[in-house]
Amino acid sequence: MRKVFVCAVMAVILLTGCGKNYVAEGTALLEEQKYEEAVSSFEKAVEEKTDTAEAYRGLGMVYYEQRDYEKARDAFLQVLDNEGKATPVLYNLLGICSMHLDDVQGALDAFKEGIALAEGTASSDDPDYTEVLQEMKFNEVVCYEKLLDWESAKAKIQEYVSQYPDDEEAQKEAAFLSTR
Repeated sequence: MRKVFVCAVMAVILLTGCGKNYVAEGTALLEEQKYEEAVSSFEKAVEEKTDTAEAYRGLGMVYYEQRDYEKARDAFLQVLDNEGKATPVLYNLLGICSMHLDDVQGALDAFKEGIALAEGTASSDDPDYTEVLQEMKFNEVVCYEKLLDWESAKAKIQEYVSQYPDDEEAQKEAAFLSTR
């Protein structure tokens, strides 16, 4: 799933342009897993205010790859603060970062926003968010469990299982939740 995120983010980043294209440079370095150099390039783009939102998206991806979830979440939030494109992938990454930081309510809010965006994309011009949508819907169940909101978790897992009946992990989760 990580490769799907990286590819989606890279596509958005590469479609942007600037003078000395620090975002493209950072993206190439990120793909090569040269994280320190990638951070430097993305930070230069932020400093020069060139493709600021995409530079923050790149920074978020670097930190996410390095499992620095606090910095990743902060960078992803900066994408939104700098009028970057809000995508289901971005909200999924925000949710995952929040889960790692034990901010369960923040994660749930991010997943709900991402689900709404994914379900609202119907144009053939929009990317296919099928996989990320499924992941967010499952993570939504996990969040409700962590919040000890068993009724919401049960309702969401039943909805999930009806949409994704072949997901064995979800079947086990539904069986577990039926005991709550």
